[in-house]
Amino acid sequence: MRLGTMSFQSTAAYFSRALLAALLTVLISGAASAQTIPKQKGPARIFAQFDFYCLKHIPDLTGIERAAGFGEYDQLLGDDLAPYVPEARYDKLFGWRYHDHGDEFILTAMRSEADDAVKREAPAYAAATGTTCALRVPNTQPELLLGELTRAVGRPADKTWLDGATRVYSWTHQKADTLSFIQFHAPEIAGAKAMLSASLYMKKR
Repeated sequence: MRLGTMSFQSTAAYFSRALLAALLTVLISGAASAQTIPKQKGPARIFAQFDFYCLKHIPDLTGIERAAGFGEYDQLLGDDLAPYVPEARYDKLFGWRYHDHGDEFILTAMRSEADDAVKREAPAYAAATGTTCALRVPNTQPELLLGELTRAVGRPADKTWLDGATRVYSWTHQKADTLSFIQFHAPEIAGAKAMLSASLYMKKR
């Protein structure tokens, strides 16, 4: 994406303002302004981590890196990162592994071109560059975790479908030059991780 003469700081601020208009406005104020992560293990703690690492920082990859670094998480490189490489072309991809209350979590963040699903749903954004932050979590209580996300967004998912053995719940918000998604992927396969993700696409200028 061409950023012209904008500095990194001003670019990040611009993206952040766009995100507030395009993504966080669909969240209730409690989710957007959560101050703490619950200490007790469970869906509320998982959603709070997604809010802290993804919703509060996207599309600022540096901010996500700082948040992961604060937690001293193990960065994924090489073969460890390979399973999370997208099919669409990407500019940057980062990943981290951490454990919480004995469970493994995977945090990824990337900047990439629009994938085929975005191109089909919103052809106007076929040439857009997007930023996605995703948190892969234990799939032990998918209904309760979906409930946390639904309460935060303030409405049921706009769309839901089966992607193989995974049920996908998706919320979409579109403005003049921004397109955002929040999604929950709940696999039906035992042992597979569920995934919370947030994506923001902006038209090239």
